[in-house]
Amino acid sequence: MKWDRVCKWARSLSLVAFCAAACASAADIIATTSNGSTVLLHDNGRWEYYQNNAKIRDVRPSAIPEDAKFQITINYESVDKLKKDVRMMMEGELATEEEIRDSLRKVPKGGIVYFQVPTEQIKKGFVRELTYSIYDKGKSPIFSQTARDSEATPSEDRGISNLMVVPLYAKPKSKVLKAKVVSESARQTLEFDIPVR
Repeated sequence: MKWDRVCKWARSLSLVAFCAAACASAADIIATTSNGSTVLLHDNGRWEYYQNNAKIRDVRPSAIPEDAKFQITINYESVDKLKKDVRMMMEGELATEEEIRDSLRKVPKGGIVYFQVPTEQIKKGFVRELTYSIYDKGKSPIFSQTARDSEATPSEDRGISNLMVVPLYAKPKSKVLKAKVVSESARQTLEFDIPVR
């Protein structure tokens, strides 16, 4: 008799545990993506591969914490603008024509690319390591370097810092360069088109 009660109690407990598990995940939906992968969609907006692959993260803007949001902009200065600025600065310093021509020879033939960010987005204690790449034609970058955002330097524009300044020593072959900024720790990639003027 006692054993019969224990069995009924165990079955009741199993049923309650099953119902609790079903209710807890009732809002989660298992779905198949267009590429055939099975994913688990959570009711809070997050998703993951059904096998709980830790490499997959929800990167929608709504899922990124406010203090982790980071927006990078690109500023490109053409060789013509750089030469004009150098000449104007040198003339202001009363340099000779020979000194001006010597300085103009040092201007990068492809111009300069600035990776920039509002200075207020650089937070002490929250350092990002970013890899900056620039592509002309082809799949290999013409420039690639990794640096921390804490190494950013103030630009001439108030409130803007230069994360990376890249002189292009060769004239670009394409009319639009491609740039990529990758954060390995956050698994984020930003891609840009840089029109060459």
